[in-house]
Amino acid sequence: MKPLLSIWIMLLCGIAGRSFAQTKTSTDTVVKPPVQLKTVHIVQYNFFKDSLAFREEYAKSLTFRRLKWYEVYGGLSVNINNLYRVTQFKKNKKKITFKHMLLNKEQEMFVSRVYTPSLVNKVTHLDGDSLQLFMQHYQPDYAFIKNASDYDLYLAIKKEYEAFMKTRDSIPVQP
Repeated sequence: MKPLLSIWIMLLCGIAGRSFAQTKTSTDTVVKPPVQLKTVHIVQYNFFKDSLAFREEYAKSLTFRRLKWYEVYGGLSVNINNLYRVTQFKKNKKKITFKHMLLNKEQEMFVSRVYTPSLVNKVTHLDGDSLQLFMQHYQPDYAFIKNASDYDLYLAIKKEYEAFMKTRDSIPVQP
């Protein structure tokens, strides 16, 4: 009886499939209206506004200064709150480390604003993976970028590009 049931199911499926295929005509296709996408506003990156916002956001951490031992005394008395702050060695060390980390981040943002792939491409005509590899291994430091003129920066990139071309095959690729 099971084989008979499976035969009936196959026949019914075949008939239903044929009837569905026959009823579909070209008039059934309906043209849907185009999808309307939301508009995107592109804002030009402004380092100075971002730097000011960064400074405002982390103002308390960037202005942190560990109290000195002599600041605990106020005339003939001892300020207990200042004494407590001075003796929090681990907390003070973490705050100072965080302050240095924020300053380094700001310097990295400044360097990345000046030392861009379009600038390096304009000077060296590199593109793709070789451009990324060059920029990873030959990135100038903050002090140089801050004090260098455009001409000095171009010369430094050209000089580093010549060294890169000599040792390009021996540089390991980092993911």
